Amino acid sequence: MPLKTSLLALCIGLLTPTLAFATKPDDVLGTWKTGIGEQPAPDGSTAYLQVTTVFTETAQDLIFEIFADEALQMPLFKYHSSGPWDPQGASTIVPGAMEVNMTNDFSRVEIFVDAPQIWEALNMADCPLQIGVAVEVADCVNGPPFIVSDCMDMDLVMVDQDGQRLRYGGGDVNRCEVRPTEMSADAYFKVD
Repeated sequence: MPLKTSLLALCIGLLTPTLAFATKPDDVLGTWKTGIGEQPAPDGSTAYLQVTTVFTETAQDLIFEIFADEALQMPLFKYHSSGPWDPQGASTIVPGAMEVNMTNDFSRVEIFVDAPQIWEALNMADCPLQIGVAVEVADCVNGPPFIVSDCMDMDLVMVDQDGQRLRYGGGDVNRCEVRPTEMSADAYFKVD
């Protein structure tokens, strides 16, 4: 009898960290931002990127803001996608992660400068872009970095570091077909 009790206690002990720290839907609610990242611009200069993700009980927004300066005072353009998300439960592959399914209701780009060479380099030359107007780009973007899909996006999300850091699934996988099996190194930090 003591052997069975010890084995049961050992099994519970091994599973407890995974179960106790699994990301739950309430953990992701709020606004999260990345640090400011440097990106090479098509003209050889440096652009600065900050990404925000917002989770409400029913929707998930992803906002890329690209600037010409490190102080984030000269915006070039903003990409904003939004749609419902559906938690699928704890990941069986990545301890601590939660599986989520997401879809886009919209994918919009708003430009702040007239820079056709940049829009062409970003595969948005076929989009009816207008300064200061958010334009739906789902039907006109023709390649990376904005690959807009109308499929259900199967992803992972993990909140750790005492609820202050959020990460999505990583790896180079087609999320329309398969869920990632690892977490991205890119991190979002809690704003509110």
